[in-house]
Amino acid sequence: MIYANKRSFISALQGDTWLTIKLISVLYSTPHLFKKSISHFSRQKGRIPVKLIPQAARRALLGRLLCATLLVQPLAVSAPVFAKSVDSGAQKVTEEVINGKTFCVIKESIKAKPEAVWQILTDYNNASRVFPQLKKCHVVADHGTTKVLKHTVAPSGMPGTYEYIIELKEIAPRALEWHRMSGAFKEVDGFWKLEPLEGGHSTLVTYSAYVNGGFFLPQPLVRRQCKVDMPQIMSTLRNEAESIQIANRPTHVQ
Repeated sequence: MIYANKRSFISALQGDTWLTIKLISVLYSTPHLFKKSISHFSRQKGRIPVKLIPQAARRALLGRLLCATLLVQPLAVSAPVFAKSVDSGAQKVTEEVINGKTFCVIKESIKAKPEAVWQILTDYNNASRVFPQLKKCHVVADHGTTKVLKHTVAPSGMPGTYEYIIELKEIAPRALEWHRMSGAFKEVDGFWKLEPLEGGHSTLVTYSAYVNGGFFLPQPLVRRQCKVDMPQIMSTLRNEAESIQIANRPTHVQ
């Protein structure tokens, strides 16, 4: 099939991805269809009979097919997003092992005071308006410097949204640390660190994230997605903080 443009190709690719996922779900939930399909394959190719394929092997096969589908689809869909982040001059995302886990880390100098950056990061009710991948942010419980938040995120280039609950600790006005309590993914850890520069007029911001998606989201895919989304998040934070800094700058009357 010939597509009129890149958008048509991406749209078709997304549709094929969802069709594949639905097919996998049907096969997994209806074993007789799976057995029928394998039986047909066995007759055509002379392979092993269905009765020799255990339940665990069937699950592994379907899981790997789903992983392969999800791994290929974001590479094409989010490519324009990644190119945009490079063109905007965003800092490079690096990898750093912290307590045995490989975190994705990005650092950037923002021309705003640490207090201004802190105000944006801790404005949880308006967080979804600032960060495009965060669709919802709800404070479930407030225990002073420790809060329980429910996040609904939509990573760029991936189908659907993901909900999970984190416990977040505030170390004002220098750091935010969090870890997953329940919901999507197996592990979600991360932190923001704010260090004053230029006598407190600018801030070195460090954003670090670790996501363990479990069996169905292999780590190479997760880290690749972080390297796409984290520069966007940092760029959005920089623009928001620096615009507030300019707005609050005192004017001099001649």
